[in-house]
This record gives sequence, structure tokens and C-alpha cells, in this order.
Amino acid sequence: MQSKTHKWRFGYGSNIGLRTLREKKNLNPIRYLVGTIKGWELYFNTGLNEYVEPGFAAIRPPINTSNKDVKLHGSAFLIPNEEADGLDKQEAGYNIQSVQFTSYDGEVVTVGLYIPKKPYIQGESKEGIPSYRYLKLLQDGAKEGNLASHWIEHLDSFQYYITPPKVRSQTNIWIAEFHNDENRKDEVWSAEKLALHDGSSEVDYPIHTSIMGYILQIDTPNQWIFNSWKGHNITRRNLLQYNGKSLDTNDIRYDEENYRPLPKLCDCNDGEKEYLMQSLDGLLHKGARIVAQYEPFLADQEV
Repeated sequence: MQSKTHKWRFGYGSNIGLRTLREKKNLNPIRYLVGTIKGWELYFNTGLNEYVEPGFAAIRPPINTSNKDVKLHGSAFLIPNEEADGLDKQEAGYNIQSVQFTSYDGEVVTVGLYIPKKPYIQGESKEGIPSYRYLKLLQDGAKEGNLASHWIEHLDSFQYYITPPKVRSQTNIWIAEFHNDENRKDEVWSAEKLALHDGSSEVDYPIHTSIMGYILQIDTPNQWIFNSWKGHNITRRNLLQYNGKSLDTNDIRYDEENYRPLPKLCDCNDGEKEYLMQSLDGLLHKGARIVAQYEPFLADQEV
């Protein structure tokens, strides 16, 4: 079924699960099917940051051309046109191609398939490795949707990124250097001061962000970060990301109701703490520098 008011889209990565579509992507599917598309295979391309999100789901024509029955498993969901347009913008690194989808029950519909704008070239293209957070979205979504057992096993066979000891060791060295630096260790910023440093004035208010209680100056113009990170404490935001919650709905800026208390590290599980540390790795190893600590975060750890 296709209509003038709704569009079909196909999820094979983070968009597989119905819960993720509703709770993280804020979508409202009126139909949700699971099944296959012929002629494509799953792999992971290189991601945004090799220290925290080093790979995202992508597809390519099968490398083994002798296998004529390659099928990509996932979910087809029918959503309002405006939601489809918004999702397309989020998936800006992909083109949309109309293809035939067949559900496990035999229903056939035409869906929009997200194909990487940068095609995979065998022998030249680099493959990435997903974060634990990201791979778990695929695995959980596949199990939630009751995809074929062999596909779930296939997803479970992928390795996920584990921080190399030398990377974490260097991060810890930079943290220790900050705490031992007489010119930096006692510098503490308020929420208001951090918010000013959103890059609106590169001279007076160069871009800073904060995570796990540290204020980091971004190495502009050499270091790219999300606009939503500029002048903002991203500890809560990254925990929402890790747990598959909507950032648009649940992230809170410093001047909004319920901003405080900030998350307490002692309440975080090991996976959440590691994801926060990987986010800190990604900033520091790309050129950011710790310049201060964030007063609201420090205060709320003691509450």
C-alpha cells in the first residue's frame, strides 16, 4: 500500500526496531513489516569518529558475485510524508532508491532504500567497525522485530569497537596533566559561561563543550563537532544516545526546566561510562584540550 500522505522506508541499520523508530526517531509508523530485499549485503563503512562511532551500517552489491540469492534483511515501515522527509535529511549520507521489498509473509511493497552516496569499491573502500552502542541497536531491533534467526546470528557475529589501551592511556595522561597544571586545575566554569562559548565569536567566545565534568576547547577550524555540542554540556545527551532515547525530546539545555541535577557517574553502568569515556577520547585525540571543570556537574555528583 502506498498513499499520497505516507511513504515506505526500509531500515537495515539503527532503523530496524519499531521501538527505536518511535522512541528515538520520533516516528509514527502506521504499518511495520519485516522481510528482505534482494541483491544487497550489509557491511559497515567508516563513521564520524574512529574513537567513539567508528562505523555505521551500509549496503553494497554482493562481493561474491557467484551467490545469486543474496538478501538484505530488515524492516519496512510506512510513515507520514513529513516524517519521511525528516528522516531522509537525517540520513544525509545516503541516496534513496525505490526497490521491491518482500515480507516474510509474502507481501510485496515498494520501499525507499538508503544507499550510501559514496559507493563501495572493492580493494579501495575502507570498512569500519561499529560501536557497541550502535551494533546493539541492530541486534536488539532484529530480535524485537523477530527477524530470521540466521540474520540475527549474522548480526551477532560482527565485532564491535573496543578502545585500544594506548588510546585510553593517552587520554588518562591528558587528564592527569590538567589536574597537575597550576594554571588550569582550579579553573571552574559556570553553565552561563560555557553557554557563551558556542563559537558565535571565535575571538571572544571560541567553541567549547563539556563532558564528564571537563570543559574542552575545540581545536577550530581543524576539529569538527555537532552544532548541538557547542557551548553545551553533552554528558546527558550522550547517555541518551547510548540508551537509544530521543535527543530532540529529552536533551535539556542549561536554561531549561529540569536541567539539574546532571547525571551522576556513580549511577551509570559500565557500558554508559565507557561510552562517555570514548566520547572524551574522541574529542581529545582530535585536538581538543581540557581547560577547566564544569561547576554544575561537579556539584551534582555530590547530591
